[in-house]
Amino acid sequence: CAWLLLLLSSLKAKLLAWAAVSTSGFGTGHGDSQNRHGNADHVAVSMEIRDSGEVGFGGDGWGDCGVAGDGKLRRQVFLRLVFTKIGDIDTVRECFDASVYLEAQWREPSLDFGVANDRNAGGASSAAASMSLRRSRTPLHNSIGDLMHRRDRELSRNSSGEAFVLERHSLRGRFFERMELWHFPFDTQDITVTVCSNLPEAAVELQEMPDKPSRVFTSTFTDEQEWSLHTHVEASKTSVISDSQIGPRQRPAVQFSTRATRRATFYVVNIWFVSFILCMLALCVFGIDRQNLQGRLQLSFILLLTTVTFKFVIANHIPRVSYLTMLDKAVMHNLLFLVLLSIWHSVASLFPATHSLQANEKYAIIVFAGVYVLGICVILLQIVFGALRRKKLMDEKDLQYQVHLFSKAPQQAYAASD
Repeated sequence: CAWLLLLLSSLKAKLLAWAAVSTSGFGTGHGDSQNRHGNADHVAVSMEIRDSGEVGFGGDGWGDCGVAGDGKLRRQVFLRLVFTKIGDIDTVRECFDASVYLEAQWREPSLDFGVANDRNAGGASSAAASMSLRRSRTPLHNSIGDLMHRRDRELSRNSSGEAFVLERHSLRGRFFERMELWHFPFDTQDITVTVCSNLPEAAVELQEMPDKPSRVFTSTFTDEQEWSLHTHVEASKTSVISDSQIGPRQRPAVQFSTRATRRATFYVVNIWFVSFILCMLALCVFGIDRQNLQGRLQLSFILLLTTVTFKFVIANHIPRVSYLTMLDKAVMHNLLFLVLLSIWHSVASLFPATHSLQANEKYAIIVFAGVYVLGICVILLQIVFGALRRKKLMDEKDLQYQVHLFSKAPQQAYAASD
């Protein structure tokens, strides 16, 4: 009997706890909801959770808007994202650390407050808001691992009684970013956070907020020694294909992107310039007697193996890619130059000292030096018309974005005064 009483008391406690959680809502009781009237109503909650890539709004919480074919309209959700802090950008692992602030706003017709009996049923409206917003979930598509997530929800109504849901999310974690290393180390990389919905495109449309632009805080950037962070943020609509019980489907998404340009001084001075000096020293091999083949080849091979070592150093700083970066091309150019010099010394030693090839070896020095300088000019042209042109384009976008922010500032100040 004692064990049975203990079991019943434990079951009763669990039922009471479950009932308290299911009826808590937003932390606002029915009496508080009945006291709300006038131009605007607000319901808010703040909570901190750990979530593996799933945050916020979307899913069934977007008003049970359904899909195409059930007679309901597609819901529009407006998004705004602020990069509050960008940490380490890992080129090898193709990821970056960041803290972001995300806002999402959408109309909720089921919670409109325009009818008189709705004003008298404030408690029911609050409960409906709680159920509608609790079911909402939106994944950050390119997040890696768990995210530190703080969420705040708010329900507001304008003077016409139209209900708007606003969700605020503060997130911190690691995000995946595919690195484009064609111009490494003069490259400019995208820093992107992708926000998508769990509903198909026929049910939800994601858009950037027209009146509140996205931002990036450059003052909190922690990887300033290696990267130069740009100030603009671009939002582009895209779609994500995912599997479901009925097969693959497309989900709407918005990509918020800023850019960071790598500071190439470290790689130019410590790798490229040193490799260039080794190639210039290789021309000094012509000062050794033409008949001393062993001495010429020994010095040429030492310089060649040293350049190969620099190639392995580069491989430790970038991921394994199937194409040549700009630094790879420069080092391979130096390797090819040293190989051609070694071949020349081997072939020239086969001819006697009185041969014209031996007598005119000074012209070989001029030809090799000219070919080497020509290769460097080709690489520099690729840098100027490739990497530096992209950086100039990003600087122009920074300027245009600053003008856009200044144009939005008076409008936001006027809206705040109203």
